[in-house]
Amino acid sequence: MKDRAYTHVAVGNFNLDVVIYVERLPEPGETLIALDANMRPGGAATNYAATVAQYGHRVHLVASVSSREYVKSALDELRELGVLVDYVKVVDEDPGVVVVLVQPGGERTMLKYPGANKELSVNDVPVELLEESHVVHMASVSPELAMGISKVCAKRGILVTYDPGVYVSTLKDVAHSLVENLDILFLNEREIATLSKQFKVSALFKYGLRVLVVKMGQRGAVAILPSGVCYHGSTTPIKKPVDATGAGDAFDALFNAKYIESQDPSIALAYGVAAGALKVGYRGSFMRLDHKLLKLQLERVVVSRTLECPHKLD
Repeated sequence: MKDRAYTHVAVGNFNLDVVIYVERLPEPGETLIALDANMRPGGAATNYAATVAQYGHRVHLVASVSSREYVKSALDELRELGVLVDYVKVVDEDPGVVVVLVQPGGERTMLKYPGANKELSVNDVPVELLEESHVVHMASVSPELAMGISKVCAKRGILVTYDPGVYVSTLKDVAHSLVENLDILFLNEREIATLSKQFKVSALFKYGLRVLVVKMGQRGAVAILPSGVCYHGSTTPIKKPVDATGAGDAFDALFNAKYIESQDPSIALAYGVAAGALKVGYRGSFMRLDHKLLKLQLERVVVSRTLECPHKLD
């Protein structure tokens, strides 16, 4: 367990995840009997915050949540993990809901309803919170909102990171302006393929981006630097994969936590890869982090430095 010398701000969604475990996805018009089901707190920023708190850093969740009574118990679960929720805004709207269908092996399909999350704004990230923070991570929020928040963070010595998630298709129009105040951009393979069809992703480094991280599922991840140097990290999960939900959020959380500690992208990549691989072995939108298991997973991580990046950015 680390001391809480570093403070993160996780900005984004707080959802109620309705998770259905199935043998396979139903055909149109078909009804299947599920293997299992549960309801749990989720959302990219929420999953990030839960992982960071369990790692040992301080973390504030900034989100817009529903005033419905059943949301309160979900927030209590985050408090018990150490997530600070003083800056969570409560609004009179239906909650954000995600229906997750999880197949054997952990692969999942999701349907999202934003609900109360739509009320989140730049004004919900107060300057006084930024004054005490080391990392601001924006997850699955619109590029316009991310750009507004990153501008507020500018010149404050804060590590600013962004994982656009479903909003990647709208990133094109503001990408260059956004990365002027952005340090790390997280994408998956599908997302970088989408962006590469729209513009030269390598141009983002000219506008100030320090690290581009591409998550590749079972094949690990790469961290690409402005110099063209590429680090590739991979591992074999120590636990049987059962639920990939939140694996990318766990990756982001420990990548950022270790990057702010070490300022070394290769070390950060090792921790991110380990966190993602460990998460798929847990049912839940975020895992209950076992530090002994994390250490064992880290021992299986291999990080190599190469000038031959597996993803073409031009």
